[in-house]
Amino acid sequence: MTPSSTSAIIETDLRPDNLIVIKMAHIKKSFGGNKVLEDINLLLNKGENLVILGKSGTGKSVLIKCIAGLDVPDSGQLDILGKDISKLNEKELTGIHKKIGFLFQSGALYDSMTVRENLEFPLKRQQDSISKEKLESMVKEALLDVGLIETIDLSPSELSGGMRKRLGLARTLILRPEIMLYDEPTTGLDPITSKEISNLILTVQKKYNTSSIIITHDINCTRLTADRIIVIKDGICAAEGTYSDLKNSEDEWIKSFFE
Repeated sequence: MTPSSTSAIIETDLRPDNLIVIKMAHIKKSFGGNKVLEDINLLLNKGENLVILGKSGTGKSVLIKCIAGLDVPDSGQLDILGKDISKLNEKELTGIHKKIGFLFQSGALYDSMTVRENLEFPLKRQQDSISKEKLESMVKEALLDVGLIETIDLSPSELSGGMRKRLGLARTLILRPEIMLYDEPTTGLDPITSKEISNLILTVQKKYNTSSIIITHDINCTRLTADRIIVIKDGICAAEGTYSDLKNSEDEWIKSFFE
């Protein structure tokens, strides 16, 4: 297979709509005079791990923030779970965003809360009438998923960087999102812990059938987790393919990511 522009994929894809969970068509985003996303076209398929590569400052994080609702595209069409988000009212948009989990680089944890309280917080915010027993069950299951059940009464400040990352993932998973967005999930971690996080992403994909976009500079994380890869350059999706496709590309710029 020859790596190709994802613009063509948008135009010719024949998969049923219910197998496409995100579609971005001609998305543009600027900040002042700085054009970050010039013409982004991509699809995320149901159950797929899509890795996005690109040099620093190419708009990778901006792209997933647009999906999460943290930024708004200037133009273009963004469909999430079959809905054009520009046509949704506030209540409908909130409903869509509840189905998206976002793992921030920092983990976005509250150090003033225990591990247990960090996991209870999003559940209580979304489910006013959840029982104490159900809350306890869901918290323990989320911690078991990431191998942190023994930390339940600790504070995040007592955890290692890798453990904090796993806790951030547990707090995201506890809401059972259909779509996961990972922003540099292995940044700042040693190689062994990075591999553990990458394997955890695969475990989450298999157990919950999540559809995920993973932003990373970590080529080992890419190799382990990617079903498909898109490379962004100058604000567009410049190449697309599997890990093997892109690693063996004749384009020296694309190959440079895999060296």
